[in-house]
Amino acid sequence: MCGGVAMLDYDGDGWLDLFFVNGAAIEDSMPAGKMPDKSDPRYWNRLYHNNRDGTFTDVTQTAGVRGHSYGMGVAVGDFDNDGRPDLYVTNFGRNILYHNNGDGTFTDVTDKAGVAAGGWSTSACWVDYDRDGRLDLIVARYLDWSFEKNIWCGARKPGYRAYCHPDQFPAASHLLFHNNGDGTFTDVSKKSRIGLSPGKGLGIAINDFDLDGWPDILIANDSF
Repeated sequence: MCGGVAMLDYDGDGWLDLFFVNGAAIEDSMPAGKMPDKSDPRYWNRLYHNNRDGTFTDVTQTAGVRGHSYGMGVAVGDFDNDGRPDLYVTNFGRNILYHNNGDGTFTDVTDKAGVAAGGWSTSACWVDYDRDGRLDLIVARYLDWSFEKNIWCGARKPGYRAYCHPDQFPAASHLLFHNNGDGTFTDVSKKSRIGLSPGKGLGIAINDFDLDGWPDILIANDSF
């Protein structure tokens, strides 16, 4: 699966910048306990600053957003209501919440916020589901899968191994995090019943489909 992309004015200059999510290096086969390697700059996530003349400058390193795992998706939202767009990056592994510092840099506040999630997250979306004026976070996850759990598919000789069809693995539960308004979030997946319907999630759409004033959530899933 390919990674996500976002357009955002991260520095507030009135021009849209670009953020690209990238994967990471995977060995065949992966050693037990090892995760995909993102240390090579070729696999970094990338933030490009809009120069206002039809060109962009790579500011990934100075902004501090290169990432650390196999990237999947990104959601842009101002979770702390300070007027600056923040980034939530979904990964295979620990997800990342980047707080926009307002000076062209971002800080990883994932652990403080409590939204690392884990597993195989694909997409995410910011939504004020309880209408308290603060953006909450919904995360779609794919399979209950790991390199250790992987089933061998294809011929058992070099260059012939393939990853199995998603039908071979159970679906993962989706997650909903409530914004506490103090920089932290509470996992309300079970309480909200979002986490009670596992699905091989790929995408999320938010809309008030019945016009009752409350945002509804659609999650697009892969095969069951």
